[in-house]
Amino acid sequence: MKYLSKTILSILIEAAVVICAAIGVKMTVEFGSFGYLYFTIQSNIWIAATLALFAIWQSIGIIIKPFRRMPRILYIIKFVFTVAITLTGGVFCFILAPTQPGAIKQTVNILTHIVVPLLSILDLFLVRPTDPKWRWSLYGLIPPIYYLVFASIGYVENWDFGQGNNYPYFFLNWDSPAGAFGFAEPPYIMGTFYWIWVMVAIVAGFGLIYALLLKIENKILTLFNKEE
Repeated sequence: MKYLSKTILSILIEAAVVICAAIGVKMTVEFGSFGYLYFTIQSNIWIAATLALFAIWQSIGIIIKPFRRMPRILYIIKFVFTVAITLTGGVFCFILAPTQPGAIKQTVNILTHIVVPLLSILDLFLVRPTDPKWRWSLYGLIPPIYYLVFASIGYVENWDFGQGNNYPYFFLNWDSPAGAFGFAEPPYIMGTFYWIWVMVAIVAGFGLIYALLLKIENKILTLFNKEE
């Protein structure tokens, strides 16, 4: 009964992530297909696809017991993309929103930057691996590193990220007033090179914190179950 109730709750959360991400992506690309070029949309798609797979697997597991054992690779993928969507939420709330008055009130931003990240984080700890590894925090660097390469190619190739900009976010604008290694007035503050290392540190930090919390959660629940 305990397994069933937790599984159903997880499936509902995962379904909510898929629905909210789908609505958010649809609303974003209505402004232009360039929306797909942004890390926000890509990370929403990644986590939605991952949790959709989890929901399907767990739904089958309710009926067929062997499916109750989740493949380890799925836990790793879920961990990696949860870190990615956390970055999406964190960057928006603490870096982008303060420089864009009213952005926090827009439905599309609430869905893609707040609701989807929070629900995804909740599900990470609800349906968790029994032995998370510290190295998973390094795997969490893969999506942002990929996106750095992706956005840099777009910058060089002069892709249109909207409003005539050939960069997706101000901190990835190599031609900003701060340039690559300089400093300037807000919002640029410092060069793109420094922003990249700040992002790397943030992502690594998210990964380490999640790995630590998962280990602590597992130990607490193991002790609790022994006492029972």
